[in-house]
Amino acid sequence: MDDKKKRANVFFHIFVRLVAGFLVIGGIGMGILFYVYDSTHEDTNDAQVEQYVTPIMSRITGYVGEVRYEENQFVHKGDTLVVFDDREYRAKLDLSLAELQFAKENSIVAMKNVHTTQGNSAISESQMMGAKSDVWKAKLEYQRYKSLVSEDAATEQQLEKVKADYEVAQAHFQEMQNRIRLANLNNSQAAATVPSTESMIVSKEALVDNATLFLSYTIITAPYDGWVGKRTTQPGQLIKEGQTLVSIVSKEKWITANFKETQLQYLKVGQEVKIVADAESGKEFVGVITSLSPASGARFSLLPPDNATGNFVKIEQRIPVKIKIKEEDAAVEFLRAGMNITVKAEHL
Repeated sequence: MDDKKKRANVFFHIFVRLVAGFLVIGGIGMGILFYVYDSTHEDTNDAQVEQYVTPIMSRITGYVGEVRYEENQFVHKGDTLVVFDDREYRAKLDLSLAELQFAKENSIVAMKNVHTTQGNSAISESQMMGAKSDVWKAKLEYQRYKSLVSEDAATEQQLEKVKADYEVAQAHFQEMQNRIRLANLNNSQAAATVPSTESMIVSKEALVDNATLFLSYTIITAPYDGWVGKRTTQPGQLIKEGQTLVSIVSKEKWITANFKETQLQYLKVGQEVKIVADAESGKEFVGVITSLSPASGARFSLLPPDNATGNFVKIEQRIPVKIKIKEEDAAVEFLRAGMNITVKAEHL
């Protein structure tokens, strides 16, 4: 029994020594591997999936007529999402169209007034030429009778009648001249109204364009392909101008990795990196660094730190790095904005 116990103790000690040796060798090997990896790679788990999240806001105030999307639905660019009750805005468009038509008719009337006054001026000028001829004729007649009276070939009564006819012709000629001046003034006045009517047409056309634009705001469409978020809008709901109707998440995805400032010396634009998502940790993706931020994340915050005030504590800064995923869309379809990512970059 004592020999068996001794042999058992010997085997046990040998086993313990072997296990301890393997553990020590394994630990040394793991340490060496970790040292080699750490000296040739940079990694960070301060990284997230990013996508554009665009809030779709209302440009008008009105009641919702229809909601044509379901929560978390994929939509294409131009798909109708929300339709407002457009009766009020359609009535404003009809009113502006009626005012535009009225302005155009006023412009036509103004142009016709110009043509009418121009015609009156032409008639008055023709009449003035006739009056001028009458004056010339009456003058010759007056001069002839004046000579006849001096020769006692005509009576004074006849001379006075011819003189009166001459004066009447002169008065009529003066009347025609005054009438032409008045016609020219009327023509100028009628022509002056034409630019104002044309300006009114331009003004009413602008109102029509504005009413058409506001009418188009009653239909809300998707700005790009993507997924709509939570549905908070219902038919019959009163929406105010500037109120968010829904948010759309884009198909485009990328990784924003916040590397420490001491790691940036090993990162270059165009460098390939490995990406591991916490949601599927057993699978690695390949990404490419597309850009490095021009400033640290703290500088883009709402209240950036001011190291010139108070006590200074040096804190290692992080620089956002944008990484494009090289995999096909189907391979990374499960990735969602905000998911945690681990990024591994090998030294170049």
